[in-house]
Amino acid sequence: MLKNFARKLPSFANKRNFTTDQFKVLDLEKSHFPLVATVFGATGFTGRYIVQALARTGVQVVVPYRGEDWTFRDLKVLGDIGQIIPVRYDIRNEESIERAISHSNIVINLAGRNYDTRNFSLQDINVDAAERIARISQNVDRYIYVSALNASEDASSEFARTKALGEKVSRKHNPKATIVRPSIIFGDEDRFINKWSKVSQNWPFIPRFNSEHKIQPLHCSDFAKGILSTIENPQAVAKTCEFAGDETFTWDQFLDMIIEGTAQYDRLNLPVSTEFMKMVAGPMEQFSRDPNFIVDEIDYHNQDLVVVPKKDVLTLKDFGVKATPIQEKLIRLSRMYRPSKFFNAIANPQNK
Repeated sequence: MLKNFARKLPSFANKRNFTTDQFKVLDLEKSHFPLVATVFGATGFTGRYIVQALARTGVQVVVPYRGEDWTFRDLKVLGDIGQIIPVRYDIRNEESIERAISHSNIVINLAGRNYDTRNFSLQDINVDAAERIARISQNVDRYIYVSALNASEDASSEFARTKALGEKVSRKHNPKATIVRPSIIFGDEDRFINKWSKVSQNWPFIPRFNSEHKIQPLHCSDFAKGILSTIENPQAVAKTCEFAGDETFTWDQFLDMIIEGTAQYDRLNLPVSTEFMKMVAGPMEQFSRDPNFIVDEIDYHNQDLVVVPKKDVLTLKDFGVKATPIQEKLIRLSRMYRPSKFFNAIANPQNK
């Protein structure tokens, strides 16, 4: 997919001076990788799909990571020998960021949080780190910043506000940056289908809030295709892209699908207010490392998360990407949460 784009750029070996201490696996003068991409946030949920998609097109991928070495092990097998290059970094250390992008033609910033942790706040990751990476990456050929749908400085959600500020600082330091705003992303190990399936399995009731608000869930593989399209197509330079699924659902319709997928037909459907859910989410966020519900996320979801056609805003359709229907994936993703008697059954409440 990226072959035509690769021909337009200087060769990988000629473009930058390489140090053998950073890239020991390859003879860089004879490297067969025409492009190099650094993917911040590669060890996260969507990052692995981006790395795999890039590797399949012959791009060498630099994977900045923090923490233990096992965090990148699953990424190493996504490419050829020497194609996936892990580099330890600290998001607050500019020298380590420079080292991670020093040989790259492409930089993709997927790093982000939707709630504060003990080590990083939303401001730290979504704004300060975004500014740092964009400033250091201002001379690369393609810079892509992944934001969020409905990001706005006036939003009630701090997540949406900080993502909007991240867009602002990215464009400030790199006017040719491509901003990508994805909708809710689902897939293996997501915090969408899996989260609600766990709730249906473990809770005696299904909390129904924001029921009439609309969503357009996007599969992780389609998100990766969209990111690759923004790299390949010159029309995406300095543009904003909004990626979402083709189908629109209300939250009530989605939760009905979750009940079908998990076959948890005996759960009580309990309508609750967003304020009540915030009261429930507060202690979870404080005392759990992996909370089911987050106060700010409830605020963020208290709106329609759909792509509305706008002038100069590109969508997946502009790149010829057809989104995967959620029904094709939901049963496989939610089956593990079923009672044993329904595990192999076709979900149908009349046959319970």
